[in-house]
Amino acid sequence: MQTTISPDVTIRETVDQHPGAERVFAAHGLPCAGCHVSTHETIRQGAGAHRLDLDALLADLNRFVADGTVPPPRERPAAHPPGPQKRELKAGIKHVVAIMSGKGGVGKSLVTGLLAVALQRQGLRVGILDADITGPSMARLFGVSARPYQGADGKPHPPASKSGIAIMSMNLLTDKETDAVIWRGPMVSRAIQQFYADLEWGELDYLLIDLPPGTSDAPLTVLQALPVSGVVLVSTPQGLATMIVSKAIKLVQQLHAPILGIVENMSYYRDPESGRRFDLFGPSKGVSLVVESGAPLLAELPIDSSLTALCDEGRIEEYHSADYDALAANFQNVSAKI
Repeated sequence: MQTTISPDVTIRETVDQHPGAERVFAAHGLPCAGCHVSTHETIRQGAGAHRLDLDALLADLNRFVADGTVPPPRERPAAHPPGPQKRELKAGIKHVVAIMSGKGGVGKSLVTGLLAVALQRQGLRVGILDADITGPSMARLFGVSARPYQGADGKPHPPASKSGIAIMSMNLLTDKETDAVIWRGPMVSRAIQQFYADLEWGELDYLLIDLPPGTSDAPLTVLQALPVSGVVLVSTPQGLATMIVSKAIKLVQQLHAPILGIVENMSYYRDPESGRRFDLFGPSKGVSLVVESGAPLLAELPIDSSLTALCDEGRIEEYHSADYDALAANFQNVSAKI
């Protein structure tokens, strides 16, 4: 008796049971039949994410099972023109805020994580979407290792940290946190959109999106396809970092997204014994970025060696700092206006 492929089986199960079926998926424009996403994404979900004709895909899959026929590549739908796409907030989420820089190594993930912790302590409901798909760190910072789970509503939910911050990071889907995610830009962009759209985030005052460095696929996806309420830009006093952050400012301005403020991280180091301040990366450049962006300087954050061990041990929520409390207060003041 011939088996009929159901749209609700995973893509990986289909390929495992019917070797060669990945060529049918590829012909329809679904390239992820061989990647990790296929282990948890159903045919129906994959077709929906890629805007494919589900009935035609199932017909070709069943024809392949019956006689081995692989269809010719289907004509792909015309690409969307540049510019904002549909931006509807998910039910329950009040604000979506992107944390970006353009420059790597300035501490975007650290600022995102500690801002979330500070806001949570003020009684606000916060979630973090780790959009750095190929270099995720948020799960490690919070000591979260659980995979997304199916709630009572039948929908996938992101796991929560010890204090209740909802977190979604690519490392929660890989078999090992050291596994490399070797994807091209379009797959990274689709994963970010699925993290936002497919997960049930619940009731949130803020969903913070931690962006990777650069001004390419991931930032464009977030700023063009997601309902971003505003952007926080992170820099350091180093001249090179300031120059690259200027590029990020221009990207945000060209896409007409509100810049909520500037955070200068690693701004200084204060000797705990003498109380003396050392500007390790030179004098602050925050004012120049304020002038360029037209947005306020939300905080000048110090280097704190006590934070390193907590982050490595997944205990970022145990860190207390008046500087981050001030950042959260300033952030709330500007975000109240959006």
